[in-house]
Amino acid sequence: MKIINPLYDKAFKYLMQNERISKKVLSVILNQEVLEVSLSQQETVVSDDKRGFTLFRLDFKAIIIDENGNKKKVLIELQKSKYSTDLTRFRAYLGANYLRTETEKNSEGVETSTIYPIITIYILGYNIKDIPYMAVSVNHKIVNSTTNQPIDINSEFINHLNHRSHILQVRRLPEERKSRLENFLTLFNQAWVTDKKYILDLQNISDDFKDIAKYLQAPVMNDEFRRQLEVEEEIDTVFDKQETKYLKQLKKAKLNEEKAKLNEEKAKLNEKKAKLNEKEKSYKLAKLLLKLNEPINKIITETGLSKEEINNLH
Repeated sequence: MKIINPLYDKAFKYLMQNERISKKVLSVILNQEVLEVSLSQQETVVSDDKRGFTLFRLDFKAIIIDENGNKKKVLIELQKSKYSTDLTRFRAYLGANYLRTETEKNSEGVETSTIYPIITIYILGYNIKDIPYMAVSVNHKIVNSTTNQPIDINSEFINHLNHRSHILQVRRLPEERKSRLENFLTLFNQAWVTDKKYILDLQNISDDFKDIAKYLQAPVMNDEFRRQLEVEEEIDTVFDKQETKYLKQLKKAKLNEEKAKLNEEKAKLNEKKAKLNEKEKSYKLAKLLLKLNEPINKIITETGLSKEEINNLH
C-alpha cells in the first residue's frame, strides 16, 4: 500500500488539516482524549540560509480530557523537522507562543484575554544522540523545595509558565511494534521509502490506523500533489548538498583551528626548550670560567646569569 510520506511538509499538512484525523493523531501522541481541535493558523516554514534546513510548525487550539477527567483548553505547538535543527530555533517559536493570548467572551458577553497552557510536540526525522528512545514525554513535577517532597496542587500560575513536551524520533521505530504510539509511527517508517522518497510503500499497518493510511493513499494518484512533493524532494536534495558542504567547511575550519592551536603550543614548547638550552649553555660556561678563577663580574657579563645563580654552582 503506497502512501505519501508524512515526514514531508506538504503531506504532513494534508494529514493534520483533517479534523477527525488530527484529533486521533494528537490523542495518540498525548495519550489523552482530544475532544476538539482547530488549526489556529497556517503552517510556518522557516529556513536557515546558511545550512538550508527547514522547520515546519503547526499551532492548534484543543480541548482535551486531563488526568483528572476534566475538560481543559490548551494550545498545542507541533514542530516537525526532517533535518537536524538548532535548538535556538525550536526555542524561538515556543517563546512566541508564550506571548500569545486568546480573546474570548465571558458569561456576561465581555471580551477578555485568556492564556492557555502550552503542550509542545516535536516530530524529528533524525536521531538525537543523547535521547536513545523513539518517544519521550516531559512533564513538570511540583516539589516542596524545603522538604524535597512532591506535592499535588493545581496552580494556574504554574500551569501557564511550564509546559509538557513530547519528542518523537521516527527513525528509532522498533521492528516489533506493541504500543499504540509505535503502531501509529509505522506510518512514518522511513525504511519503506520508495525510489521517490516522498512515497512510502507500507508493508503492514495495524487495523487501528488503516483509516489514516487510506487517507494518505489518496494523494498518491494526484498529479498536482505529487508535483509539489517532487519540488519539496528537489529542495531536500539541495539541502543535503548544502549540509554536506557545510559539514565539510565546519570540519575543515575545526581542523585548521586545531592545527593552529597545535602549532602555537609547539612554538611555545620550542621557545621554552630554546631558553632551557641557552640556560644550560650559560651554566656550563659559568662553571668553566669559575674553574679559570675569572672575576664574578666578568662571569655575569659573559653568561647573563645572576650572582646568586653563579654562587649556587660552587
